[in-house]
Amino acid sequence: MRCLFIAFLFISLSLTNSSLDAQTINDNQLWTGGTFGLKLNKKFSVSLREEFRLDNNMSSLKTDFTELGVKFKLNKHFSFAHRFRYIDVPNKKNKRRLSFDAYYSWKKKDFPLSFKYRFRFQDTKKFNSKKQANDYIRNKFTLKYNASKLVDPYFAYEIYFRFDGKNEFRKTRITLGLDWRLSKKMGLTTFYRLQNDINVKTPTRLNIVGLTFAYNLSLRKKSN
Repeated sequence: MRCLFIAFLFISLSLTNSSLDAQTINDNQLWTGGTFGLKLNKKFSVSLREEFRLDNNMSSLKTDFTELGVKFKLNKHFSFAHRFRYIDVPNKKNKRRLSFDAYYSWKKKDFPLSFKYRFRFQDTKKFNSKKQANDYIRNKFTLKYNASKLVDPYFAYEIYFRFDGKNEFRKTRITLGLDWRLSKKMGLTTFYRLQNDINVKTPTRLNIVGLTFAYNLSLRKKSN
């Protein structure tokens, strides 16, 4: 597992460095929003997410989206999710995105480090457009450290692979963040993310600051 993570990181950094030799567009963005989660039972949960993304050095609205999701937990290691996202793009055609996720999680009792791997297939298409949808496979690896009852720092690495006749890696993300536990039901995530395009003529490098709020409820009855 560790070797696979190192291999993906090495490939990503190599591709990123070669891509950034070309003229690069730089921008600073702010991503902020919130998620409401509802646990229906031991296996199923649903979520509603709203997010706003500001670009042009955080001065203008790039997109905002609403996302509905359902998640199924197979066991303590594996889970699956399906999500639908409606994306509003100011002064352009809006988009819809479908994604299918598979998760593997590892955590050992009384050990502060935990690991999560997410495999995602996503299909994005503009409304009222005859153009082919953009299809990606995304592999994401996350290491989290249980620092205290209040906060857990984490590191995440993600790489995008595009189909649609392209069949090549297109984007990498490296994220450093903090997961805050405000209460049993409320949480806050803050992060910094470096995102780089690869295998494109004019790559874009984004410095992203994120702030997301989460509120979770459960319909499960507590056992006595």
